[in-house]
Amino acid sequence: MSLLNESPQTINVTFSLPPEFNAPLDGNNETVVDVQRVSTRQTTSVKHWRHPSIVDGQWNFRFPHRHSEVSVKYRVTIQLFHNGQPLLLEQDHFVIVHQAPHRQTLHLSPIGYLYVEVQEPEMIPPEQAITISLHENESPDVELARVSHDEETATSFYLEYDPEHVVPGKRYALTGIENRYHQRLSVFPEAIELVPVTRPARSRLLRVIDQWLNAPLRLFTDSLSKIR
Repeated sequence: MSLLNESPQTINVTFSLPPEFNAPLDGNNETVVDVQRVSTRQTTSVKHWRHPSIVDGQWNFRFPHRHSEVSVKYRVTIQLFHNGQPLLLEQDHFVIVHQAPHRQTLHLSPIGYLYVEVQEPEMIPPEQAITISLHENESPDVELARVSHDEETATSFYLEYDPEHVVPGKRYALTGIENRYHQRLSVFPEAIELVPVTRPARSRLLRVIDQWLNAPLRLFTDSLSKIR
């Protein structure tokens, strides 16, 4: 079945930033969003959007979805620039669409605020839920931040850290411990650069664009019922 003649549908995502984040109003600002359809064989550009200011708070973004009866995985990359310098951590956000219409919230992490998702603890008293440690990747004892959360707030939250104590370009890790039995819990992201190395603005997004521009053109004529 060919997918070329199908009418487009729209995927709606909501970008969310921590309430404490205040976008700068002065200087040269820009918001850049890049959406790609990813598969085991190729990556295809879906939408590239630029806005000459910083969009903060919670805001909605749409991109076309031209596939029915097939699951599709999209990678969404977003960056806010102030005077040519990035304000967000470099992260890939994934949207997997099994059926349209589809809505999803993507939580963004400004430098100094890391959005954390934790495996939900079961049957744990609130005062004994979990402890999350943000530390050097190679040295777990060298901590940047440590917080404890009860069962209701442990699954997702913003962990605040001081960028002044972070080495730019160095990867840091998260560890989650269930306090009652001291068992490890899965935490996302597992490792991340908390302060990017200073580089020319939009370099990462430009590299992504170059990749799909140089990729060979292929038709969408594959089988259904799988992520393409």
